[in-house]
Amino acid sequence: MQPNRCVVCDTHMSDEAIWRKHSDELVRYATVLVGPSDAEDLVSAVVVRVLASGTSLGDLDDARPYLYRAVLNEAKNLRRSRGRSTPYAVEAVPPPEMRPEVVGAVMALPPQQRAAVYLVYWRDHSVGAASKLMGCSPGSVKRYLFLARARLRRRLSDDA
Repeated sequence: MQPNRCVVCDTHMSDEAIWRKHSDELVRYATVLVGPSDAEDLVSAVVVRVLASGTSLGDLDDARPYLYRAVLNEAKNLRRSRGRSTPYAVEAVPPPEMRPEVVGAVMALPPQQRAAVYLVYWRDHSVGAASKLMGCSPGSVKRYLFLARARLRRRLSDDA
């Protein structure tokens, strides 16, 4: 007999079902963090690493924040290995009304700040929900947003 499957919190779902449920949103998230050419590879590397560690996503209460944190951590590792100044191009991720210079400025932010901007401003998550997905405190998300706004203000005023 199979255990009941909870489609809301991922408990007792197979790793494959959890992957199918969250893969599209994880790739969109990774696209903001590392760009479209590396997003799918990054997410695949995260899933391979998680499964190779012996962790079953179905044993977690909610695999979604775990996967979001893993994607963010992998993006930070990739940025470290390539150098901090690598610019990223984004395809169809930002809201359509956003000006190209704003998108470019957001893509130049460090990964944590970019993740906070994406989750809170582009995906309309609350600070609390973003903190859960990023694996940090709400205060950290607020700090990332504060720093991001300051950088964006400086960069966009320099471009004007």
